[in-house]
Amino acid sequence: VVMIRHGQSQGNVDERLYSTTPDNAMRLTKLGWDQAYQAGQALKRRVLETGEPVHFIVSPYVRTVETFHGIVSAWCDPSEFAHIRDREKRVKAWYGRLLELGLTWHEDPRIREQDFGNYQQPAKIREYKKERRAFGPFYYRFPHGESASDVFDRVSTFLDSLWRSFDLNRSRNYVLVTHGISIRVLLARYFRYSIDQFSLLANPKNCEMIILGHDGYGKLRLEGRAEPVYENDQSPDKQVVGYDFHPRLRVLPKQFVHKVHVRIGPDDDVDPIQQDRAKQQSCLETIASVGEFGLPVTPAGPVAGENLTRPTSYDDHA
Repeated sequence: VVMIRHGQSQGNVDERLYSTTPDNAMRLTKLGWDQAYQAGQALKRRVLETGEPVHFIVSPYVRTVETFHGIVSAWCDPSEFAHIRDREKRVKAWYGRLLELGLTWHEDPRIREQDFGNYQQPAKIREYKKERRAFGPFYYRFPHGESASDVFDRVSTFLDSLWRSFDLNRSRNYVLVTHGISIRVLLARYFRYSIDQFSLLANPKNCEMIILGHDGYGKLRLEGRAEPVYENDQSPDKQVVGYDFHPRLRVLPKQFVHKVHVRIGPDDDVDPIQQDRAKQQSCLETIASVGEFGLPVTPAGPVAGENLTRPTSYDDHA
């Protein structure tokens, strides 16, 4: 199972667009299309075995469907059908060729973006996100929108459906084209991360891939993540030149991790600062060594200090 966050969207570049464009209608940028195509190349050449069947499950948002189109163009470029003038027939011909190559797909709204409300005023959203930091990122519900716990509930039903699909199609690979919050919640739900452990996870970058492999005993294990590498990384015209693979997930810098102090008794007067440090260290150690249903596996979870960046989960849409 491979989980991929969508490519760079218009809203990632200019948040003011959310006040006039529905979140579900945000399209990919030029860079987003490049990220999607390169993700497809990495999937085809480095992650999946040649000739193995692949089934894509896609969030119905425009940016995720376009990301799916960019990914599968690594198998067959739609420009090969440019001679067909009727667009509907051209798309049908391209889809037919993808099916011949062993690619199948369907949309599932349960892995859609977290709902932040309808048309969004950037200033208010920034205020809400600041409030979310104090309230708690998992429980905070946006006005007229959802909390991460709401996403957890609907993703749980999706995971149940996905597990039944595994029973019916045991040799098939699955690629989920979705959003950052959905990926983090799926990981937390499947590996039974605590809320504190969930709060440590950094949002995946655009077109970052989280790879789960089968352990041979009916369970999935985290094999690592792959993120795009850019030429002229600081340039607005940067291009993806490949993917780097890492064995562990990214975690947030300590100053961005939400902390809740829980006493062990009515007279517990532990130093909150020392408790914060001990609690975070405990979470990091546990998440690095716990797999499905709490069974020990080779460490593959987040580790403090690895690939830490300013968290995008607080600054743009998941």
